[in-house]
Amino acid sequence: MLLSIDGTFLIQIANFIVFWVLLNVLFIAPTRRAIEERARYVANLYREGDELAAEAAALQAEADRILAGARKRTDETMRAAAAKASDETHAIERRAGEEATATVAMAQATVAAERAAALERQEHFVGELARSMVDRAAQALG
Repeated sequence: MLLSIDGTFLIQIANFIVFWVLLNVLFIAPTRRAIEERARYVANLYREGDELAAEAAALQAEADRILAGARKRTDETMRAAAAKASDETHAIERRAGEEATATVAMAQATVAAERAAALERQEHFVGELARSMVDRAAQALG
């Protein structure tokens, strides 16, 4: 018979059990602990990564909120500056118009005064010229 249960078979079973226990104590259990520790380490890294990603998302949301507020304040400031510049432009245009009107009025007054003075001087000269011409005509006739 190929398989007989005798003392060597029992010694082989005992040898296998001792080998299995030693293999489990010396190799399998430490390897399992190392694998479990590595799995815990990797899971911890993933958890930390998720926490950091959540924190980054929160910081990005806060940065977006701050930027939106800054853009809003910038737009308000730009609109206020544009309105102020427009008001100042209108005031400058109004003052320039007033100054131009005053300058034109002053120029018209100066021209009128110079014209009146010229007419006054011209009347005296025209009168003398007319007398001189009449005197010459009278001398030529007479």
